[in-house]
Amino acid sequence: MKKAKELLHLPIISISEGKQLGIIKDLIIHPDEKSVNYLILGQDDWQGGLNALSYDMVVGVGDSAVMIEQKNSIIGLDDIPFINKMVPLIGSQVITRGGEHSGVISDYYFNEENGHLESLLIHSANNKFFLPIENVLYLGKERVITNESSSEMVPILETEEQFGGKTGNKSNKKDALKGMLNELILNELPKLNKLNNEKDPDSDN
Repeated sequence: MKKAKELLHLPIISISEGKQLGIIKDLIIHPDEKSVNYLILGQDDWQGGLNALSYDMVVGVGDSAVMIEQKNSIIGLDDIPFINKMVPLIGSQVITRGGEHSGVISDYYFNEENGHLESLLIHSANNKFFLPIENVLYLGKERVITNESSSEMVPILETEEQFGGKTGNKSNKKDALKGMLNELILNELPKLNKLNNEKDPDSDN
């Protein structure tokens, strides 16, 4: 999986010409398909206007560049079908089916091979939450509607955020898991000892 913001400012490079054709300025979501459909391209200095690239034309997504076969895959913004229906997504408000405000989408994760959304990262006043895309009822320009209330969402740690998208540093993950395991042991061991003593009070005799 890839995190949407990881693609921002990456260069688009044509394999056949070996040239950089622009840099990614935004990702556009098709709300019905719940997938990344287009990449919006520009230049570092914003000169020359903006263009678009269908995600179907992408052949490789790496940490340093996004690769396409050839230059003629680039189209104008006006050539995007149903452009008024497309959704930038980041910054959209999240509302539950019950009318509760859960926060704002600060990022999202998607499958870099086909563009399909995997999960949304929701930022509230004090917490971050993962929301699996299957819990989303509606994706719109201004808001996203979900069938899950914020009280049912589990707050995530910064280290846990790496599990939802790009693979992070293995040592960080190991440290995080160790910390969770140690905390569990510290919390549960006294309870187990107490339970054993209650069951077998004469075990020392």
